[in-house]
Amino acid sequence: MSPPSHGGFRPGAGRPSSEPTQRLRVPESQVPTVLAYLEAYRQGSTLGTPRPLSLLPSTVALTAFSSRVPAGLPSPADDDVADVVDLNRHLIIAGHEPSTFIVRVSGWSMIGAGIFDGDEVLVDRALKHRQGDIVVAIVNGELSIKRLGQIEGKTALLPENPHFKPIVFKEGETLELWGVVTRCLRQLR
Repeated sequence: MSPPSHGGFRPGAGRPSSEPTQRLRVPESQVPTVLAYLEAYRQGSTLGTPRPLSLLPSTVALTAFSSRVPAGLPSPADDDVADVVDLNRHLIIAGHEPSTFIVRVSGWSMIGAGIFDGDEVLVDRALKHRQGDIVVAIVNGELSIKRLGQIEGKTALLPENPHFKPIVFKEGETLELWGVVTRCLRQLR
């Protein structure tokens, strides 16, 4: 009897022996959705082209209420109008209007910071960056969004997703801190 022509040991085949696995059961109808989510979850974050904000005053006055809205049932008695809100003054640091941009995020490396694929972030280029800030950086010529930190005394860009590795800079690599993220804008509907 001759040995089968397929199967057997192949170098590099199979899962890494150091990592345990776990079986996960998913309804068949949801398999494509779960696989698509996992693939998107593994993708790094990229940024769209920064867009400057308008320097013209807002033409829409939004009403602000004096009370906070609980995550439970709101009280009908809390309808006291406190003021109107100009979104330019509310979202942008006074005097930083020309240096504030909106950038769209693509990817999942910052989900732990509440920044998801498709969100838009406000980036202020006039702010001086500090350790722990979420920054937009130009890494070897490409835009990236990460938390500014250090690893073993070296500047690093830290993801907020355990499936991504920190970026630690070596000789010859370039890092330009383009701006500091001040707000995240998410469309809910």
